[in-house]
Amino acid sequence: MKKVLLAFAVLLGLVACTTNKATSAEKSVVSSEVPFTVAEHYFFNKGQDIPVNPKITSEELFKQLFGMATVMGENGKPTKIDFSKQFVLAVVLPVTDINTEITPIKVEEKGDTLFYHYDLKTGERQSFSIQPLSIIILDKKYENKEIFLINQQAMEENMKEVQAYLKECGAFFIATVDGDQPRVRAFGVSEIIDGRLYIMTGKVKDVFKQMAANGKFEICALKPSGSEWMRVSGTLVNDKTLSVKETFLERNPSLKSMYKADDDNMAVLYITNGVVRFCSFAAPERKVAF
Repeated sequence: MKKVLLAFAVLLGLVACTTNKATSAEKSVVSSEVPFTVAEHYFFNKGQDIPVNPKITSEELFKQLFGMATVMGENGKPTKIDFSKQFVLAVVLPVTDINTEITPIKVEEKGDTLFYHYDLKTGERQSFSIQPLSIIILDKKYENKEIFLINQQAMEENMKEVQAYLKECGAFFIATVDGDQPRVRAFGVSEIIDGRLYIMTGKVKDVFKQMAANGKFEICALKPSGSEWMRVSGTLVNDKTLSVKETFLERNPSLKSMYKADDDNMAVLYITNGVVRFCSFAAPERKVAF
């Protein structure tokens, strides 16, 4: 099951935002739900590569990727798609013998981005293989917006991948905003605690004051090879929970000589709206989110 989810995250570049506490920056973005239609009775053509981009805007490409699966009955014909007025979002998983169901939930419009929420359920192993597929149809007026696919299970895999990358790099660099002046400094620790990715600093430092004034940030981490790097952007939220601070220190005992969980200086901040870009000189950029 985990392999299916991880493969999907890699192939489609799942992107999303998980927010447990709204920040002022997040509240300023107006969200509205976008209507869609589920396309029934299609299958993924054998021999085709799973599309990296879920957005398909041309009938030619759609016919190359998908075939019609007409069945008996009143509603047995494939759903009509008019690419002069519509486009589709297609979620395609690798072939598997595990019973897998993809269920569209909703599509949200936020600025120049569409967030497509879907549910992914896996069940028992079967005696035959399937290629899980879900296609939804949207109005063409949304065609030029960036697409973020949101599935909680896959997002957790993305967060773990980001954390592992930061650990491998050792040091990473965080840029914050100081008025009209960007500021960059090195950090060295990060932890996943209770499903959130945290960094840590001191409240007396200018970097914390900048984060408190404007939570937007960007991380850049370069692997030792010098040919691969990762950029992470999003919003940082200060978490005052004592148990989280204690956990952070337990996992990083070298910090105990400088900080205490209840010293009113230690600050742990978690990432919301995390968008990650994996880059290298040898491969195309891959984007995911958590």
